[in-house]
Amino acid sequence: MKLTLMARFKRLGKKHFERKPAAYEKRGVKAGWIEYKDPDTNKLIRVEVGKCSYDIRVENKGTSYIPAGKNATDAEAKRLRMLGKANGRKVAEKAELTVRDPEAEASKRDSLLEEFEDYIADAKKRNALEAMDQARLVSKAFLAAVKVEYVDEVKRDQILAFDESLRVAGRSKRAIANKRQRLQSMLRWTGIDTEEFPPKPKYDLKLPTIYTQEQLKTMFGVATPYQCTVYNLDLKLGLRDHEIQFTEFTDISWNDSAYRVQNKPKFGFTVKDYEERDIPIPLDFLAELKEWKDAHPNQNLIVPTNLGRPNAKLLRMVKRLARRAGIECGWCPNCIAGVKGGRGCGEIELHKFRRTCITTWLRNRIDPRTAMEYAGHADLETTLRYARPAAATKRIAAVSEIKWY
Repeated sequence: MKLTLMARFKRLGKKHFERKPAAYEKRGVKAGWIEYKDPDTNKLIRVEVGKCSYDIRVENKGTSYIPAGKNATDAEAKRLRMLGKANGRKVAEKAELTVRDPEAEASKRDSLLEEFEDYIADAKKRNALEAMDQARLVSKAFLAAVKVEYVDEVKRDQILAFDESLRVAGRSKRAIANKRQRLQSMLRWTGIDTEEFPPKPKYDLKLPTIYTQEQLKTMFGVATPYQCTVYNLDLKLGLRDHEIQFTEFTDISWNDSAYRVQNKPKFGFTVKDYEERDIPIPLDFLAELKEWKDAHPNQNLIVPTNLGRPNAKLLRMVKRLARRAGIECGWCPNCIAGVKGGRGCGEIELHKFRRTCITTWLRNRIDPRTAMEYAGHADLETTLRYARPAAATKRIAAVSEIKWY
């Protein structure tokens, strides 16, 4: 029997995994490297493939592969143990003794953790960073909730137990549905029969909530110039929370008064759905951005931290601003519990400025398809949800003229 340590990896832009023999150095296996003979020149070629997982190729009246994890040293140690057992088995068989190897039996089963890690690695290679981040959270939560180790242990009951753990943790119906959707995508990757999937959790499709003009005036009245710039990027351009963090002055076309939402490889930021877009900047806000740029000549990020990095704590900032402005609702669970910091009033959200922006566009005769392009929505149906509260305000005068009795 021949045992060979194989690196399992996927080349950039390729759909399928490859296996090549792992490379060795004097101290043992060389992590992240492969080696093979060129079929044309018969020369040994060494190539670095980076992060990969390892399998042990077993050649014994046929070829099979046994997963050996992602750590090269541990994988090689497992190969050597298997080699030692194989040699011992030969001796035992000659003595007509029965040999049973529990480790070999278990190794035939696919590890759920390793499959999830492969899914995450694939998302990273595809530059699907949002999917990668979501998969990491769901993987950790699922494995902690159901306590299973192998793919073949996942059944309908385990998936329902995951849903229940999220409900116990206080997750919203929408959040539970989103996490289930990601989990099922990951489980399909592992090869689980989709017949095991229970019906997807349902949630209420609520109308978008927006800030009133009174709330906006109050908040902007107590906001610092930095905070005003942040909130106007959201309110007047409709940027998503993550998009605000990476806004740069070089994204602005000053002559055309337009802002371009685009990928930022240096920050590892990818536009949602990979669709870059241009948004018209109101002239008053363009003038404010010009003044802000002149006041900060040594920075390209529009709203960085004091250290010049993207600011990932913008939500906490707006929660504190709402408390200072005295516009917290007072009745949501967070307000009743007196929660402070980044988990303040549940009615105060940075994303709510974006919803206010889209609704305002529709109220002011920007057609839905154009609003969809500005907002970066994937479909018109999503944008039309914002037209419903906008249309309701227009009907107030009409219903007020009705004679009810």
